[in-house]
Amino acid sequence: MLYTVDVNSNLINEFKKEVKENGKNENEVLSTLLREYLEDLRDAKELDKAIEESDGKFYSLNDVIKELGFENELL
Repeated sequence: MLYTVDVNSNLINEFKKEVKENGKNENEVLSTLLREYLEDLRDAKELDKAIEESDGKFYSLNDVIKELGFENELL
């Protein structure tokens, strides 16, 4: 599959230089970058949803562990 996008020539040159210096394949690096960026977008979306659904309070990890009954196993 072939995609065409407009990218600043300075950014392209910087990308090519870094990829070459690290002995990597440009397509593999771009695929990895895109995959990681999409994962970051999904994570941000999930975080926004979690924040919306939260009660706004902060809980200590120790309190949560005790409430779940794991204090003998984890603390």
